[in-house]
Amino acid sequence: MKTQVGIIGAGPAGLLVARILQLNGIDSVILERRTRAYVLERVRAGVLESGTVDTLRTYGMGERLNREGIPMRSMQLCWDKQKADISLDDGTGRHLTTYGQQKIVEDLILQREADGLPIIFEAAVSQLEGIEGDAPRIHYRHNGEDKVLECQFIAGCDGYHGVSRRHIPGSDEYVFLTEYPFAWLGILAEAAPLAARRGFAHSTRGLAVASARSASVGRLYLQVEPDADPNAMSDQQIWDELDIRMDDGTAAQLNRGPIIERSVARLRGYVCEKMRHGRLAIAGDAAHIVPPSGGKGLNLAVGDARIMAEAIRRLLKSNDSALLDSYSEMCLRRIWPTVHWACSMCEALHIFPGQTSFQTRMQYQTLNHWGNTEIGQQRLRKAQLGLPYEI
Repeated sequence: MKTQVGIIGAGPAGLLVARILQLNGIDSVILERRTRAYVLERVRAGVLESGTVDTLRTYGMGERLNREGIPMRSMQLCWDKQKADISLDDGTGRHLTTYGQQKIVEDLILQREADGLPIIFEAAVSQLEGIEGDAPRIHYRHNGEDKVLECQFIAGCDGYHGVSRRHIPGSDEYVFLTEYPFAWLGILAEAAPLAARRGFAHSTRGLAVASARSASVGRLYLQVEPDADPNAMSDQQIWDELDIRMDDGTAAQLNRGPIIERSVARLRGYVCEKMRHGRLAIAGDAAHIVPPSGGKGLNLAVGDARIMAEAIRRLLKSNDSALLDSYSEMCLRRIWPTVHWACSMCEALHIFPGQTSFQTRMQYQTLNHWGNTEIGQQRLRKAQLGLPYEI
């Protein structure tokens, strides 16, 4: 099989790269190792920056987003039985939008399928070759057969455990990683989220988060041990623990309802600064992972996809490699500040093993600064709204 661009991974980054290329007259084939059902059902992030929303609208993916996206113009911080309400309006009209990542993936997949364009599911990529030349090849296995996809460029959007990064020579020397000694128990619940209870809570029992996926479905999290069993707690125990940790001194409680999904995710911060070699470039979780405390992973992936797609367009349409040559540098200008912010939130909101009361008081000071001072609120607002896209 031949195409112009071989895309590994049918997550947001890979699907968006394919969509942008399609609208610029460039053919692609997407290879995804998981099943179609798995990709459509997996729950991930759901807080979109204005730049992400604008990007999806620009490339024809705004219809359901416009209808179902929930504007988020404020958030709360809770700590030591107090609460701060923080505006996310910076006076420019920007705000955050709640719209689940799985919906974005579904929108892109259904559009691609409607357009008759190829996504090959259950395609396990094993090797890339020829990336130093102009005719790279992707070796993969599908339906029990070994196959090859010939292309002119490879977009590696296959996540932290994917094969793409391993084919960038010396990439391990450019990897920076920290792993946190805790995880998040995430739940989806048929319980209407409360606008006045959306945000982050610091508790001596651990972090809690209340967010939303729709007007009737809540997305909530509890800090747990790294090896926690997601089914160890009953529904009532989870709701009780959320209310205890989110206590702001007002006795207000969350709306409760049936928990329809549970998962446990380890927290890490990771950046690979070498994001391109020859005719291969990586994007999204293949290049960076941020702690979910900032809700930034999907938004960073969209930024990568925009730059990558434009770099590929210029290379294949005009034989211009200048943007591709600066791809890593341009992406990293958004990646590192965003990772820094997400890690700062992570360190201020969680209880660490062996944490002393002095360290807890230092966290209170950080949260008080963010929640109750003008300069602190400005910093939080700017970081949460996200950096602008250069392309």
